[in-house]
Amino acid sequence: MPPDLRILLVDDEPLVRAHERDVLGGRPDLHIVGEAGDGPAAVEAIETLRPDLVLLDVQMPGCDGFEVLEQFAPADRPVVVFVTAWQEYALRAFDAHAIDYLLKPFDDQRLLAAVERARTWLAARAAGQDRVPGLLASIAAERRRDRFVVRHAGRVRVVPAAEVTWIEARGNYVHLHHPDGPFLLRETLQNLEGCLDSARFVRTHRSAIVALDQVVELERLPSGACELRLRCMARAPLGRSFRAAFEQRWRG
Repeated sequence: MPPDLRILLVDDEPLVRAHERDVLGGRPDLHIVGEAGDGPAAVEAIETLRPDLVLLDVQMPGCDGFEVLEQFAPADRPVVVFVTAWQEYALRAFDAHAIDYLLKPFDDQRLLAAVERARTWLAARAAGQDRVPGLLASIAAERRRDRFVVRHAGRVRVVPAAEVTWIEARGNYVHLHHPDGPFLLRETLQNLEGCLDSARFVRTHRSAIVALDQVVELERLPSGACELRLRCMARAPLGRSFRAAFEQRWRG
């Protein structure tokens, strides 16, 4: 029999906690032991309830999710799954040894999968097995971006990666070029490169990643530089050091 889990829900959005409660509350092996809507309340709940697993929001009143964890020594921390609408905290979350990272809005199966991952880790720890490196490697392999959560015109929107034609670096931000965009995302091109589907996206320049299926022509400019013409009539740069690898992928 899998071990029962005692779970604490921490989120400043009551609707998110209600969704988590509805999905998990009907399982006899999952016990919601408490809820908190801000950082200080989360610290107090962890101290008093000692949950096995915390579904932890990042941005909250009082203090954020990372500051909550900093109140506890690593050996005293519960297993954590971060739940947030913001992609840019993912690397920091895994540095904090979170077992998983859920992007809002998430579906029921994704939530249950994160809980089962936490159960696997706890069972391995109880058996004296060090499963942390293997689990973190597994999580990293699953971090492929198939969607982006962006703010646009005052609303939150989910943009499927399959609809993005190319991605352009803008300092610590990127522009996701899309038929309805571009959409601004606080992320670096270097971080994105390792998370995108390598069968579709290719780095073409220090400031650009392009969807291969969108390229219709490689054009040499009078200056000797090259550009890519895309189906949407946009033009993306092709750097000299990226050209050979791009052409092999594109022509192949």
